[in-house]
Amino acid sequence: MKHFAALCLSLLLVVPLPAAAQYAMDLSNLVRAIRLADVGRDLENLDRAQSVYVTRVSRLAGIRLQGALLDRALGARQRTRHVIQSVVGGSRVAMKALAAHGEALEDVIFLTTTNDGTAMLYVDDR
Repeated sequence: MKHFAALCLSLLLVVPLPAAAQYAMDLSNLVRAIRLADVGRDLENLDRAQSVYVTRVSRLAGIRLQGALLDRALGARQRTRHVIQSVVGGSRVAMKALAAHGEALEDVIFLTTTNDGTAMLYVDDR
């Protein structure tokens, strides 16, 4: 019995703990979200974000074939994009994440947040 308990404790020390992660949208969902431009809750939640992740659109599947869809959605929602950039620019944590990834504020095109204190910034790095 002692050996079994020791084995269990050893396994607990070796097994990695789950890491917090944020789901990155695929290209079609990102385009749909940009078209809806419903970012009010996310803009408010950015102030409470503890962790900010950065996703480059060049890494999303389908960007080479459907990049024009993203361009049209961004063109139709320039005002929303400027509001997002303004709020992101006022967030110390978000700006730190952009700097760590070598991205500029003017490349931010969208953001999402979750209730667990994380945020995802989408940057157009094409």
